[in-house]
Amino acid sequence: MRLEPPRPALTPPLGPEDHISGPPDAVVELVAFGDYQCPHCHTAHPITQAMMEEFKGQLRFGWRHFPLSKIHPDARNAASAAEACGDKFWLMHNLLFSDTGKLSRDNLLQYARQLEIDTQVIATALDENRYGELIRRHIASGLRSGVNTTPTFYINGRRHNGGFDKQTLSAALNEAIAAKSGAVGKSPP
Repeated sequence: MRLEPPRPALTPPLGPEDHISGPPDAVVELVAFGDYQCPHCHTAHPITQAMMEEFKGQLRFGWRHFPLSKIHPDARNAASAAEACGDKFWLMHNLLFSDTGKLSRDNLLQYARQLEIDTQVIATALDENRYGELIRRHIASGLRSGVNTTPTFYINGRRHNGGFDKQTLSAALNEAIAAKSGAVGKSPP
């Protein structure tokens, strides 16, 4: 008999301070804890983009920062820069994943210029560590939720222990949709 690894719950669930893409009443929710300097997160990014397209209208995607600062020294500043972009968060998020390793302060300010965001807003956010507490809350959430590497995914509030390649993630999302739709049709005991 094969024992399944534990699937800790996402703690806390997605809320108002999270960045979320997709309908609020989506059938399935995918949450990623990630690090903008992590090579595995760079590999996963186009896959999550593909999942958002494949499951359009059915998928709600959330992102939480989990910078591994000891091995990725630019990750925390990249997370702060993304937060400083406000309603252009997802545009900056995509830019940060567009070019591995280019996350210096100068690069972050260049990305802001590309998005027509006042670079002083980004510079001030970095200088004042304006989003440090939010990032600490994301990290604490990850630790409480059983994150031990990046990226770590949660599907409908439970950690996904499988791979994050397109086929595996798609199958897991389809399974979650099937489980949810099966539960809807069942009557209580």
